[in-house]
Amino acid sequence: MNDDLRQDLSSWMDERALVAAMLRQEAALAQAQSELGWMSMGDAQSILNTCKVDLFDVPLIVRDSMGASNTAEPPLIKHLRDSVRLFNPAAANAVYRAGQGADLLCNALALVTRDVLDQMAQDMQLLQDHTRSADVSRSWRRVQAAAEGALRLQFKAPDALPGWPAADIEQRAARSLGLSATLGEGPEDWMALGCELGVFTLCVQRVAQDPQAVHAPLWVAQWLTELSTHTQRPADARDFWRAQRPLWSTLVLNAAHSLRALALSLNI
Repeated sequence: MNDDLRQDLSSWMDERALVAAMLRQEAALAQAQSELGWMSMGDAQSILNTCKVDLFDVPLIVRDSMGASNTAEPPLIKHLRDSVRLFNPAAANAVYRAGQGADLLCNALALVTRDVLDQMAQDMQLLQDHTRSADVSRSWRRVQAAAEGALRLQFKAPDALPGWPAADIEQRAARSLGLSATLGEGPEDWMALGCELGVFTLCVQRVAQDPQAVHAPLWVAQWLTELSTHTQRPADARDFWRAQRPLWSTLVLNAAHSLRALALSLNI
């Protein structure tokens, strides 16, 4: 197994990864607006140059987010706007023209989930010709199909900009981020992805003859019961950071770690 695949999977869904994903989203929206003539290239470039996670105090942003209401401007956006203003005061007004706090959080969760699934796809590529991986491959295809429906970019078009091409901007931004685009919301799609990830984990553990597979059916049922409470948009940022994000990341990372363990056990 190459060095890239030996890296710590957990870091792909930690707090730093979530903040970085929020910045990726804002950069993609700025670029899309610039391409369609709704933001000057100079303003968009100022935003793009500032959307780097190393420029931000991640623990502070997360701490501030936990105390923010869902209707307030997300703390990350305030920090981003203040940072952009240092280099280009005019561009600061172009930050965060679209979306709500819940959009920013849900999209970030979709982005980091996409990142982990892309890493898992590399592991699956190495398993595809192994005689014991047929069931795992079939389950993985179902995960991929469910991910296409669940991992979507979503935001609310601003009322203050008549004629704003929301669909076109969303399509461009989603394409650059590797997500599907939608102007609606389907929490049942996240449930479907959660189900498939649970079944995939069970399948991988059985092939690996992992003793934990004995407990997998009960474990999956427990996760799905809890997910049914938390797949809706978070009521506020505290719900996201304290419940939704830990719950979902644990489910996704268990699938990823189980697959990685199988690959190692087969001496890949």
